[in-house]
Amino acid sequence: MKEVLDEIDRRIKRLEAEIELAELSMRRMERSLKGEEVLRKAGSYSLYYLLFAVVWMVAGLLFLIGIRNRLPVAANLPVLRYGLFFILIFLAPVAYILWTNRGERATEGIESRERWARMVIRLFYTPLKEALERGDEVKLVELADSLLENRELARAIEGVNEGDSKMMAYALYLYIRRSPELKGEIVETSEKLANKPLKKLLLLGVKDL
Repeated sequence: MKEVLDEIDRRIKRLEAEIELAELSMRRMERSLKGEEVLRKAGSYSLYYLLFAVVWMVAGLLFLIGIRNRLPVAANLPVLRYGLFFILIFLAPVAYILWTNRGERATEGIESRERWARMVIRLFYTPLKEALERGDEVKLVELADSLLENRELARAIEGVNEGDSKMMAYALYLYIRRSPELKGEIVETSEKLANKPLKKLLLLGVKDL
């Protein structure tokens, strides 16, 4: 059992390191975003600016085309050059909006992984370790049930790459009901499991049969 508990500790430490890394990344992003506060405030008017840019671009091009057709002197006006200039003016707010949204999506992704890691430690690995240390199979059943019923926990486990929650629940049920008749199923399930602590737990259960 010590080998299983040691593996649980390793997984907890890995998740804690991921939490620390996420917190560090968030602090860095917050510092960089402070320098863009003025731009963020101006961003609330980005849609109006975008609409204004489109209208201005179209009106300017029509004006240049009209002058070119009516005045011989303006026949050589570089309409294409001015058109490219207007397009650049149009793309500026679009690029800003995309950049802002990209930063927000990155922040949300980091926050999600941090939240998932904390949830997996609190709702899965910590109770799993405590139940195995006490030999409390009732708690193991409750933990297996929560893997199937708690969608947020299932999503968190998969989000931090700790395995498939349904397979993990099945592994716990097999361990609890282990018997010589189920030895083949236990071995086969352990080979499919991505979660290392439960894989070791199943193999340990096979040795006891």
